Amino acid sequence: MVELIFSAMGLGIMLSLVFIGPIFFLLIETSFSRGAKHALTLDLGVISADILCIVAAYYASADLVSLIDKHPGFYRITALIIFIYGIFMMVSKTKMHISHEDKIVGKNYFKTFFNGFLLNLLNVGVILFWLVTVISVRNQYPKTEDFFLYIGIVITVYLIIDLFKIFLAKQFHRKMTQNIANKIRKGVGIILILFSFFICTY
Repeated sequence: MVELIFSAMGLGIMLSLVFIGPIFFLLIETSFSRGAKHALTLDLGVISADILCIVAAYYASADLVSLIDKHPGFYRITALIIFIYGIFMMVSKTKMHISHEDKIVGKNYFKTFFNGFLLNLLNVGVILFWLVTVISVRNQYPKTEDFFLYIGIVITVYLIIDLFKIFLAKQFHRKMTQNIANKIRKGVGIILILFSFFICTY
């Protein structure tokens, strides 16, 4: 149980770091310009899309989990994907803005929530991330209650870190330059590469 909790917390922290992109900066910008309520509404929309992806992946991955039990080489494929993504994070630059940001975050809370939901749901990388994550977690924790406890901790940790981002937006907004964002992205890339080697030896 302790291992489950710490593993889930680690994934929640890594998740908040890995997805440093336009949504990350939009969240900070929204909190700074529109206030914490709008930023929280946007974030809840994003997290709702995550939850939908998790539920869909859970019910769609039953056959894949049994297949992985017979073919453990899946973990090497996962490690390779993470390694490639880590390289991509290191060599690419952070996109700090989304086109038409002012239209995504409006005065209407429902519209802001819905736009955050769609913005995350239409991201293919998010869908693939959750599919791989759900398969891995289901394989490690086959009991339904253990799986949902794990995912619940991941989402909670992710939300708590996002709350810190929202309420510390003024400090982030002044200090977060393109250069710093790129350095953070490279650092996360290195962490992902190391993590891929860890999975490969698992």
